[in-house]
Amino acid sequence: MQGGKLVGIVSRPNLIQALASARGPGAGGEADRKIRQALLDRLGQQDWTDFGERNVIVSGGVVHLWGLVGSPEEHKALLALAEGVSGVASVSDEMNPAY
Repeated sequence: MQGGKLVGIVSRPNLIQALASARGPGAGGEADRKIRQALLDRLGQQDWTDFGERNVIVSGGVVHLWGLVGSPEEHKALLALAEGVSGVASVSDEMNPAY
């Protein structure tokens, strides 16, 4: 609220993303940074998506993908792209495909 008017809403996915990206003890190590950068490099080479870096969090080898994607096909391709990065233990799918 600002000046008695609603200016925004914090959703459940917003809260989960904030918790997943919180840096706790042992979080955010060098291995996670390398995985994230490798995935961002791969994403940057794709002309079929504009999935942004703010939608990628890596913690403990788990890649968390957040946000809206353009189609079910893009959704599947993003999961496959993330799973193919060396060092990824698993992928947490928090994306919402626009059907």
